[in-house]
Amino acid sequence: MKIQAGQVAVITGAGGGIGKQLAAQLAHRGVNLALVDINPDALEATQQSLSNSSVRITLHALNIGDCEGMKALADDVVEAHGGVNILINNAGITIQKSFETHSIEDWRRVMDVNWWGVIYACKFFLPALKAAGKKDGAHIINLSSMAAFVGLPEQASYCTTKSAVQVLSETLWSEFNDDNIGVTAVHPGCVKTDMIKATMNESDNVELAERHYNMVQRVGVSAEYAAARMLKAIEKNSIRIRIGKDSIMLDLIKRLLPKGILKPMVKVHRQSLTTP
Repeated sequence: MKIQAGQVAVITGAGGGIGKQLAAQLAHRGVNLALVDINPDALEATQQSLSNSSVRITLHALNIGDCEGMKALADDVVEAHGGVNILINNAGITIQKSFETHSIEDWRRVMDVNWWGVIYACKFFLPALKAAGKKDGAHIINLSSMAAFVGLPEQASYCTTKSAVQVLSETLWSEFNDDNIGVTAVHPGCVKTDMIKATMNESDNVELAERHYNMVQRVGVSAEYAAARMLKAIEKNSIRIRIGKDSIMLDLIKRLLPKGILKPMVKVHRQSLTTP
C-alpha cells in the first residue's frame, strides 16, 4: 500500500518513543493522525512537536485495555476523520519480574495493553479498514518483539503477549488478504525508548532493570530508525519485519538451536544477578 497525503493513521502509544516518531514521519508525508495514549500530557507534547504540520490531528487519551473505550474510540476517529487507512498498534508495557513474583494483577495489566489493546483495535477499526481496502488499500501494523522468538527470564508476561501478537498477525494477514488489508508483525530488538523505565521501580531487582535499561540505550537502534522501517513495511506489504541485528540474530539462533539457546540464556541471567 502506498502511503499518501490525506490518508488517516491511528497510532497507539503515540506519547513517546516509536509512536511519537511514527507520528512525525507520517505527518511529514501529509497523513492525518489520530493519536492515542494513556498519558494526556504526553499526547499534547507529541502534538506540540508537530505544530509546524498542516495535517489534521486528534488526541485520544484512554487505556487501550478498556473494551468500551476502544469501541468508542473507533467511532470517534471515523466521525472526526471520515475513515482510517492505517492502524498501528504500537503501545506496549513490560514488567521485569519472575513468573513466581508476577502477580495476577501484573499479568492483567500486561495482557490488557499488549494483547487486548491489539484485539480491540483490530476488531473495532476493521469496518473502517475494510472500507479503505475497497479504495486505495489499508494496513495494520502490530508491534510484536524479538521477545516473541524465545522465552526470556523475568519477561514471562511480555514474551507471552508478544508471541500471541505474532501469531494473531499471521492469522489476520491470511483472513484480510482478500479485503486489500495488509498486516505486518514487527519484531524490534533493542530500541532507545523509555518502555523499560516506565515500570522499572516495580521490578524484582531494580538495579538489574536499570542496567538493562542503560544497555538498551547504548546498543539499541533509534526510535526514528524503527519508525522508518515500519513505514517501509507498510509500502512493501511485509508479513513481518525484524528491526535491529539483535532481533535478526536471536531469530536465527532460535531456529538453528531451539533447545541449545536456552542454557546460555540461563547462564547469562545468573551472571546478571550477581554482577554489580
